[in-house]
Amino acid sequence: MNALDRALLVAARELAAERRHPDGLVAALTFTGMLVLIESLAFGPGQARQPGVASALFWIAILFAATLVATRSFDRELEDDAIDAVLALRGGREALYAGKLVAIAVVLAIVALAAAVLSLVLLDLDVALGGHLVLVGVLGILALPPVIVLTTLLALRVRARVALVPILSFPILIPQLVACTQGAAAALTGDASAALGWAGILAAFALVYGVLGITIVPAAIE
Repeated sequence: MNALDRALLVAARELAAERRHPDGLVAALTFTGMLVLIESLAFGPGQARQPGVASALFWIAILFAATLVATRSFDRELEDDAIDAVLALRGGREALYAGKLVAIAVVLAIVALAAAVLSLVLLDLDVALGGHLVLVGVLGILALPPVIVLTTLLALRVRARVALVPILSFPILIPQLVACTQGAAAALTGDASAALGWAGILAAFALVYGVLGITIVPAAIE
């Protein structure tokens, strides 16, 4: 079994567990929906409909949802000690990291789709470039999990993991959050070149942090 097969096996196992016990997905959907709604009410309808503000509200909610999904994913592994069996395999550390990236990105995509529909309906947003908005959204979803999964692994055996993961990951994710927000705002307003430029930056973030995580995760789990 090669490295790709091991990673896909971990991802399939994670998605199957999420399907049987979708508490992480349900919690993320509920939390994201409530956060978008509360933030919209706090800013007021007029202010919240501005492309920059609406994009920021959306991606802040997705950032918190990604942390919630990743934390619950690793909690499930620790509850039944399943993580030790994966780590004992040859290449298990890399497979665990890559598989978690795939699974969390899939779950996060579902959450983001629901949050996007809620935002568009709730705020009555006008989308000038739908394809560009989808591109920014997909790349944004891919750019967030590498950092969050890595920091969750670093804090895996720490009791205060729930508090420590955001403290470690959020400062690193500020550039990604800015790129997501600016790219989505550009797509909403019809600025195609800016949207594609920010999308390219997000693709670079996803690639760099993904490779970095695969490289350092074996030592990080020791």
